[in-house]
Amino acid sequence: MGHSQRPARSLPARSSRGLFFRIRVGVLLGVFVLVLLYAARELAVRRARRAWRAPLDVALVLFERGPVDETALDALDARLPALEDALAREFARYGGLFPPVRLHRFGPVPERVVPPVPEPEPGLFEPARISFALWRYARQSDAAAGVSDQLGEAYDGKIYVVLSAPRSSRRALVEGLGQEGGRIAVAHIELSEDSVDFGLFVVAHELFHLLGADDRYGEDGNAIIPDGLGDPDLEPLYPQEGAEIMARGRVVEPGREMPPGDLSELRVGSATAREIGWLPTLPP
Repeated sequence: MGHSQRPARSLPARSSRGLFFRIRVGVLLGVFVLVLLYAARELAVRRARRAWRAPLDVALVLFERGPVDETALDALDARLPALEDALAREFARYGGLFPPVRLHRFGPVPERVVPPVPEPEPGLFEPARISFALWRYARQSDAAAGVSDQLGEAYDGKIYVVLSAPRSSRRALVEGLGQEGGRIAVAHIELSEDSVDFGLFVVAHELFHLLGADDRYGEDGNAIIPDGLGDPDLEPLYPQEGAEIMARGRVVEPGREMPPGDLSELRVGSATAREIGWLPTLPP
């Protein structure tokens, strides 16, 4: 005896819309939870860096944009310990008992990925766009330069340095871009043999941005007085003997500055020291 098949019932339109709505809400809630977890993890990482219980391990990834003078590259490599020593000297002035930063160099290799560029007129979501673009750039650049987490965990910071030959006989151009308080920064350096220390000064500048430090210069590019001075207690005050790490140069007199030419000039002022956790934050 045959059995007749009943036609399949279709969900009512209202029921289908309700199901799709619940799925949509569930997906959005899942994404929201993931974002919260990521934000909480990043906040914990930033707090751990600012606690300064151990040296920070920072990857320095070098790329060549066209031919770069081999002598200058060798000099850059040879001066990396001098940068570590300069930061250790400044950390010790605030009571630090160990070298605060260990640099791990990768490269140089030919540049294959172009770093992101900020919008000339940034909108509300520009920081998020730049942060995501830098994350993508870092992944592609790590693969190109053979960067590996040799420490078994992520580096405390990664600074990607794009090196090129100077376009003129004047001091080399240096530009930077990074995640404020994040872990990824990019610096462009026109490298010559006599600009090595200046370039490493800028590397340190970008690193301190990642640690939460603000710039110490105004819209005109000149150091903000007194926080932008390398030695604000110097008598007489000018010319300054050092350059504040978050300023652009060594102030020789009001309104006139010289780019730092040697890492011995690197200074970390008290305002910067508070921002990165070397000094306690002042009460409001």
